[in-house]
Amino acid sequence: MSGYRCQICGRRKSLRKNGMVTCHYVGAAPCPGSGFPPIEHDDGCLFQRAAKAESDFQRAYDAVRRLEDARANWIDPALFIRRAALASHAVKLERRLKRHLDWPARYRRSIARQMERQGYAWAEPPPLYLVEREVVSSEP
Repeated sequence: MSGYRCQICGRRKSLRKNGMVTCHYVGAAPCPGSGFPPIEHDDGCLFQRAAKAESDFQRAYDAVRRLEDARANWIDPALFIRRAALASHAVKLERRLKRHLDWPARYRRSIARQMERQGYAWAEPPPLYLVEREVVSSEP
């Protein structure tokens, strides 16, 4: 088993020789995280995908809202289905991003709790770039 996770789906995948995640599928469709660095090395793809998912949802929401405001006689049910699917995808990526950014704080709490209960700690440390980003943001 590989120790590297895909930025988008979170699955552990192996890396290519160039350090990118190998091609893999999620729900019978190619995962958009294929060909990007794993989450342990970079999180740029996750930020971009989360922003794009949010903007796609907003556009779908606005399209349905315009039709509702215009009191259209018929609104295609596919628009509602698409809007719900986009909302689900945007929320999922937002939760993944929030959990990823909370990794250093969760790690510190986990280490303290394990040391208190067991006398030793076994937790996966956060990537160095996240720790450095947290230190920079906490400085006055």
